[in-house]
Amino acid sequence: MMNRFFLYYLLFFLVIACADTSSQQSANSTKQLLEEAEEAVLNYQGIETDSIMQLRMEYYHKASTFNDSVHTYRAHFYLGEFYQSRGIYKDAMSEYEKALRHISDDADSARYVQTKIAIATTEIELGNKYKAGEILLDAYEVAQRNKRTMQLINVNGNMGILSLDLKNFQEAKKSFKEAIQTIEEKQLIEKDSINYVEDYINYHMFLAKAYQAEILLDSAMSYIDKGIIIADYYQDIEGKAYLYELKGKTHTAQGKYAEAHENLTASKEIFTDLQNEKQISKIMYLLADNHFQRGETSKALALLDELEARYQQKFLLETDYYDALVLKADVYKSSKQFENESVYRQKSADIQKEIAERQDKTAFFQTATQYEIEKLKNKFEAQHQKDKKRFYSFLAIAIIVIAVFSFLLYKQISKKKAAVVSVTENELEKTVSIAKKEKSTTQTSIKSDKTVDEILQKLKNLEAQEFYLNPKYNLYATAKKIDTNTTYLSTILNVHKKMTFTEYLNNLRIQYTLNRLENDKKFRMYTIKAIAKEVGYKSHGSFSRAFKAKTGENPSTYLKKIR
Repeated sequence: MMNRFFLYYLLFFLVIACADTSSQQSANSTKQLLEEAEEAVLNYQGIETDSIMQLRMEYYHKASTFNDSVHTYRAHFYLGEFYQSRGIYKDAMSEYEKALRHISDDADSARYVQTKIAIATTEIELGNKYKAGEILLDAYEVAQRNKRTMQLINVNGNMGILSLDLKNFQEAKKSFKEAIQTIEEKQLIEKDSINYVEDYINYHMFLAKAYQAEILLDSAMSYIDKGIIIADYYQDIEGKAYLYELKGKTHTAQGKYAEAHENLTASKEIFTDLQNEKQISKIMYLLADNHFQRGETSKALALLDELEARYQQKFLLETDYYDALVLKADVYKSSKQFENESVYRQKSADIQKEIAERQDKTAFFQTATQYEIEKLKNKFEAQHQKDKKRFYSFLAIAIIVIAVFSFLLYKQISKKKAAVVSVTENELEKTVSIAKKEKSTTQTSIKSDKTVDEILQKLKNLEAQEFYLNPKYNLYATAKKIDTNTTYLSTILNVHKKMTFTEYLNNLRIQYTLNRLENDKKFRMYTIKAIAKEVGYKSHGSFSRAFKAKTGENPSTYLKKIR
């Protein structure tokens, strides 16, 4: 009897020790924990440096704690993306290199090519353009060897943009033409218009820019016109607006000012419908220049006056404002208003000085940001070391307990085989009955808990406020908003709504999309990318997958039916 009691005591101690490692880990599997941590990183849309960094470090911490190579790779990759977006390029490069080390045995994978492209774009930012070219060529060879079509197109596009930046227009044209040819020959638009239409239009646009830089304006115009036809057919309204802008610039270079004005006006009308204020300002500047080239100084000045007002409303970028001030000084000079010319020359010089000073301040704040990031990294590294020690301590205790338990159990079995076998069927049924009763009691307590009703009501109130349209609302943010924790909110959604948080959020967003498409004619004319952004998605790919999961149709197919 004493031995049996001691065995139960040891078994109970082992269970408690396991539970003590992490309350959250006991509710979710390791895989679920890592996936939730990654989802938090991908869903977060805020701009606060500490929040973004904390989510990424939490993800890295969990991936390294569980020694999961795939998730550790992704964590390093996301950290690299973060540093790159903040202009901290050397740290970005370090994280990308760490990511590569976690897939060193898989140098033919899509992840390898993805990381190489990221390293190449970082090298471009660092000014190492030729080195970036070598990296892209390596990525191209891997993608070609493994016949990864999308990545081949991606590498070609980046090679073209790099060549365009280096003024190597022949290579740029070759890259863009190869990307276009691949899309056409493999009929990728027909198979997957969502992922390829935007690139297809963009490569025509960049190809036209390469020809424009070589003063081969007729060739540039042919690709612009083809791009407009494609954008019109696939109803990419925003792409068409940019192409009209480029066509206006090309006509201006040809001296065809009336045609240029017509296309620039068409571009401005689309950007007005899209409420893209910054781009409207850019077109207004081009129209002012168009009037100036035609000798219509009064019309040019009227537009430039309006641009000054738009700058005060923050509808004009500071660099574009500088260009507008220089143009205004030139207009005054041409009309012999030298006093006004002097005023605007001084204004443009003042703005140029402010821009230079702000760039110096940006470098200072970047250093400060780096310091804050280092503090966060040190904090999580210390936590990681603490958890490792705790894990190994627990492991040692567990091994000792299991060894003692096994020895005593063996001894017990050897002595009392008959006692072990004597467990009757009635006792077994009683044990099962008790377990079922406990499970039923637990579920009932969850369902009947007053707190559950309060949380469901708070969720209902949030739904009425259309919280799901805000991309910041991930599982963590939603739980915080309704004064609960992520584990409890996930449990309530699983029990009462029969879905995960992601499924719940997608369901609300897609239902909102369907209702608005039915009742708002203007909304039907949005591109898929614009609709996705409007309803809270980070990318149009995520939106398209969620839309198809709910409706059984791709958004493009659905839009064609209702337009």
